[in-house]
Amino acid sequence: MSTGTQNHTHTHTQTRDKSLAEFYSAPDTSLFNQIIIAHIRDCSTATMERDRWAGGGIPFIKIGRAVKYCKADVLEWLAQYQLQNSTSEGVAE
Repeated sequence: MSTGTQNHTHTHTQTRDKSLAEFYSAPDTSLFNQIIIAHIRDCSTATMERDRWAGGGIPFIKIGRAVKYCKADVLEWLAQYQLQNSTSEGVAE
């Protein structure tokens, strides 16, 4: 891995860690932009935009042109996805 790639990965990890800390320390009524919520979901902002366009994903509100996500809605959405110990769990037989 090149030094540039290592620095980019390290910077991305620091940014994600900062987003996670900000999100989890905030009150449940707090509003967040799609960048922070993409870090929470570990996905791209393009995925967030596609989910909104398709009508799925986490509920959101628009304030002017800005898209915001309420922490309580994000936590509720995340709770729908149970942790599994293996990839074979939850598979219909």
